[in-house]
Amino acid sequence: MTEGEEKGNRALDQFTLASFGEGDRGVSPPPSPFFSAILAAFQPAACDDAEEAWRSHINQLMCDSDGSCAVYTFHVFSSLFKNIQKRFCFLTCDAASYLGDNLRGIGSKFVSSSQMLTSCSECPTLFVDAETLLSCGLLDKLKFSVLELQEYLDTYNNRKEATLSWLANCKATFAGGSRDGIITCQPGDSEEKQLELCQRLYKLHFQLLLLFQSYCKLIGQVHEVSSMPELLNMSRELSDLKKHLKEASAVIAADPLYSDGAWSEPTFTSTEAAIQSMLECLKNNELGKALRQIRECRSLWPNDIFGSSSDDEVQTLLNIYFRHQTLGQTGTYALVGSNQSLTEICTKLMELNMEIRDMIRRAQSYRVLTTFLPDSSVSGTSL
Repeated sequence: MTEGEEKGNRALDQFTLASFGEGDRGVSPPPSPFFSAILAAFQPAACDDAEEAWRSHINQLMCDSDGSCAVYTFHVFSSLFKNIQKRFCFLTCDAASYLGDNLRGIGSKFVSSSQMLTSCSECPTLFVDAETLLSCGLLDKLKFSVLELQEYLDTYNNRKEATLSWLANCKATFAGGSRDGIITCQPGDSEEKQLELCQRLYKLHFQLLLLFQSYCKLIGQVHEVSSMPELLNMSRELSDLKKHLKEASAVIAADPLYSDGAWSEPTFTSTEAAIQSMLECLKNNELGKALRQIRECRSLWPNDIFGSSSDDEVQTLLNIYFRHQTLGQTGTYALVGSNQSLTEICTKLMELNMEIRDMIRRAQSYRVLTTFLPDSSVSGTSL
């Protein structure tokens, strides 16, 4: 091993877990020759389009009678919401750049709202075994909540298309914003078009907030099982693992020694051998090695149980670890990500939405507009 490699390994060592997996559970389950088949049977099919994957998951969920599909609901939606966030922020900034001097304050509020939403970059993910969902009577509740989520998503998509359509109208009517986001040359009716753009963007922001709150409600319903003393709570164990995997991933990304192709990894002969190697890496605190092995496996078996290149490597490792630790056992769950932070984000976003609504209404006093604005005082249920 070269001096550079030794230095890199030392950098990763500081992010390992001192007693990983030795807290709540004690001894890990023995290796199973069928574990990769179990993962393949229950894991949702990999799909490059996050929304298509979500719709496919809903169709499977409605026919789910044993909970094997339902347990992945939180993973699939988290990936979808991450995708929505990126497009939402881009659209918000693009639209805000077409607002002139009189509406610049509203544009700044829109950008602040989108930035606040991205500060909660990941929805919390709930890990639970299928038997627990069934025994606690949560499967039907989850199905109903998912249908409610889909209604909010459909409305969001409709409002997104309305905003995109009107933004295209604005771009075709007058010149785009300058570098500082201020329009320097506008036709006579441009302010009216900009105010209409504000209204549509407001409705879009408000709808995304409702979608976010609906997911909070779903998390809260399932998280109620945490009060049952007979269940094993792995939340702390998985949260610690996620934290250290994220830190190890950052080291890999920042160090050219860890770039693709810089490390000679063994080529696995089977998915089972690969999984066993990853589990050993996690057990021995070799987190950087586990992350590199995920990348190799995605190259060897694209869109298989290791996910696609667009999937979060840390999330994949967390899922493999949880499924292995609960193999042949029931009554286990873990909430990774603070539900309290979700409540705070929802409250702050609601306050921003109310400020934006009031600013638009004041601007309307100078223009006669008939477009309906939803009342921000009526919100979805948050934790």
